[in-house]
Amino acid sequence: MIYLSLLMAIRFLGLFIVMPVLALYAMHLKGASEFSVGVALGAYALSQVFLQIQFGKLADRYDKKKILIFGLFLLFLGSLVCAFSDNIYTLIFGRLLQGAGAIGGVILAYMSDLSDENKRAKIFARMGQFIALSFAISMILGPTIGTKWGVDKLFLLTAILALVSIYLVIAKVPPAPKIVHHTDSKVSLKDIFAHKELLKLFFSGFMQKGLMSVFFLLIPLVFTQTFHWEKTSLWKVYIPALVFGFFALPLGAILAEKKGKGKAVFIISALSITLALILFLIGLNTQNYLFALVGVIVFFFGFNLLEPVLQSFVSKVAYANQKATALSTSNTIQYLGIFLGGAVAGYFMKHGMLKSFLIISIIIASLWVFALIKMKPVKKFKIVEYTEFDKDFIEELKTEKNVYDFYEKEGVLIVRYID
Repeated sequence: MIYLSLLMAIRFLGLFIVMPVLALYAMHLKGASEFSVGVALGAYALSQVFLQIQFGKLADRYDKKKILIFGLFLLFLGSLVCAFSDNIYTLIFGRLLQGAGAIGGVILAYMSDLSDENKRAKIFARMGQFIALSFAISMILGPTIGTKWGVDKLFLLTAILALVSIYLVIAKVPPAPKIVHHTDSKVSLKDIFAHKELLKLFFSGFMQKGLMSVFFLLIPLVFTQTFHWEKTSLWKVYIPALVFGFFALPLGAILAEKKGKGKAVFIISALSITLALILFLIGLNTQNYLFALVGVIVFFFGFNLLEPVLQSFVSKVAYANQKATALSTSNTIQYLGIFLGGAVAGYFMKHGMLKSFLIISIIIASLWVFALIKMKPVKKFKIVEYTEFDKDFIEELKTEKNVYDFYEKEGVLIVRYID
C-alpha cells in the first residue's frame, strides 16, 4: 500500500514542482501574456477534466496496472515537450499532454481495492499526507532549482520521476484483487451527482484546488511586479507558508479521522481560504505586502488542513461499485478548478481587474462556507465480513434498508451496515 501512496506523491511532486515559478518563466516565452500564462499554469488540469472519469471507468472494468503505466508514460512525454518548449503554445501543449495520463482516481480506487475496510480511512488519510508533503517539497525545490538552473530542468526532473513511477508500478505494486459488486457494473454519473453530500465534497475540492492555482499565479507576479521583490526573494513567501502548512497536515488528519471532526476541518479550511483572499485584497489596496504575505500563509494552512482528508471522505460516502468513478469525478472537478483558477485569474489580470476577481472569489468562497455549515457528518458504518454466503443471501441483503453497500473480495463478502 505504501508504494501506491508513494506513486501518488511522486506524480503530484512532478506536477506541483513547477507551479511556484512557472508564471515567471512562462511570461518570457514567445506569445506569452497573463492570460496565456494562466492557461499554461492549469493546462494539465484541463486534459484531466476530460479524461479523469474515462480512466476511472476503465479502471472499474480492466487491469489497473496497465492503465497506470500508460498514464505515467503520457506524463513522461508531456514533461519532455515542456522542457524543450520555446514558446507559450508548445508549453501549453506539453502541459495538456502531462495531464492526459489522468490516473489519480485509478490510484485511489486501487488503494481502496487493496485495503481492509476498517483501515481504509487511515490509509487514505496517510495518502493525503503524502500528497501534501510532496506539495510542500515542491515549494522548496521548485524555486530553488528553477531560479538557479532553469524551469526546463524541473520538467526534466518530472520526466525522470515518471519513469521511476513506472518502475514502481511494474516491480512493487501488487495486482489488484478481483472485485465483484452486487449491483450492475455500469456506473451512473447521474446517481453520483444526485448525492448532495458528495456534491459538497466535490465543490470543496474545486475551491481548494482552484484557488491553489490562483495563488501560484498571483504570488510570483504580484510580489515581483506590484511589491517589486526580486524573484530570488520569493522564498520569503513560500517558506513561512510551508511551515504553517506542515503544521496543518497532521492537524487535519487527526481532527477528521481520529476525533471524528471532519465537518469542522472542512469549515475551518474554507474559512481560512476565504480569509486569505480578503487579506490578499487588502494588501493590494493598501500596497502593503505584509497583508498579502499573511494571506498566503493563511491560504496554505487552510489548503493543507483539507488535503489529507478530502478524498478519504469521498471514498467513505461513495458506494463500493462507484468508488473509482466517484473518486475520478472528484479529481475531475478539482482539476477543472485548477484550470479555471489559473485561466480566469490570468484573464482578469490581463485586463487590469485583479481586485474585481478577488472580490468575486471572496463571495463564492463565502457561499462555500455556508454550504459546509449545512454539511451532514459522514455516516459511521458497522463492517461485517462473511466467509459463507450464497445468491439467496445476497438477494436478501439488497432488500435490507440498513445495508449501505456490499461487495465480494477474494472470496469474502464485505457488508457495510449503517451504524
